[in-house]
Amino acid sequence: MATILSYSQRMPSPTIAYFVTPHGFGHASRSAAVMEALGRSQRHVAFEIVTTVPEWFFSQSLSVRHRVLPVVSDVGLVQIDPVREDVQATVTALGAFWSTLEKAADELIRNWGGEAPRYVVSDISPLGLEVARRLGVPSILVENFTWDWIYAAYLKATPDLLEFIDRSAELTATATLHIQCEPACRRLEDTTLAGPVSRRPRNGGIETRRALGLDDADSRPLVLLTMGGMGWGPLTPDSGSDYFSVALGGVRSPIYPPDLVWAADVVIAKLGYSTVAECFRAGSRLGYITRADFPESPVLEGFVRRHLPSLEVSPDSAEEGDWHRQIERLLALPAGIEQQHNGADEIADLLLAHLP
Repeated sequence: MATILSYSQRMPSPTIAYFVTPHGFGHASRSAAVMEALGRSQRHVAFEIVTTVPEWFFSQSLSVRHRVLPVVSDVGLVQIDPVREDVQATVTALGAFWSTLEKAADELIRNWGGEAPRYVVSDISPLGLEVARRLGVPSILVENFTWDWIYAAYLKATPDLLEFIDRSAELTATATLHIQCEPACRRLEDTTLAGPVSRRPRNGGIETRRALGLDDADSRPLVLLTMGGMGWGPLTPDSGSDYFSVALGGVRSPIYPPDLVWAADVVIAKLGYSTVAECFRAGSRLGYITRADFPESPVLEGFVRRHLPSLEVSPDSAEEGDWHRQIERLLALPAGIEQQHNGADEIADLLLAHLP
């Protein structure tokens, strides 16, 4: 069980402020994996997590000392649903966010008083980089894409994004250490490349199946359906007599999600960083749903096609009653190979080298 610090408690030294974009749960998952890896070698470490990602996500994912400050740390892209974004609404939200960025950074620093963090890690949160700049402390940027690169893909249709592309790139350049995670969307010079980053499972497949109510005599394949932090909405997957399916969405799961990934015979999911990284480590059969306009999707799809038994799945398959056929096609693929290496450990070593 994680230790949550009350706001009146003093954080033990060294305190690390970890700013996480709330754009889906993938960045939070990656950040949690890094914090856990650092905590395994530095038991005294404590994290101040600045994000509007729900606190329960971190209490479920972390055993290290931490507290969550529910401060808006980023906009990202405004989503209509799990696979469609509203670019014009994003422009409006970005205007409001950037107009108050410096004020928000100053307010956060004032609230910390003499107990400000010794350094800052940002998983593509502009606020984190601005806070580090104003404090004069080291800043570490962790990413597989940056917002200036994402927004550039929409620039032709939405020229108003240019201002935010420039401002995002300017802040990105202030990072003391820039770490990119595979699969990285745009490989940059003067950055350090780490392998895919994912949370570790806690229980084996048998224990997870039992937790789902499947007895040891039940040999049906387990199918996991997930659309990341946004959930499945109106889709209602069907558990037929040939398989057992469980849907994972934007609410707290009673079973730790990485355990479900490792236990599943098939994963059907929206292409997102954390799902891809966890499936890569587990060697999962993956039926992936792409985001047609999101520039990260082709990069993730290419990685999945190279490294995992996989096929593309239409997001309309559930409504068309086509789940059974898609699952049968995936089950016919040979299982992948489990990967022991985790980029989270690489990043933890890099962070340790930069501890003041």
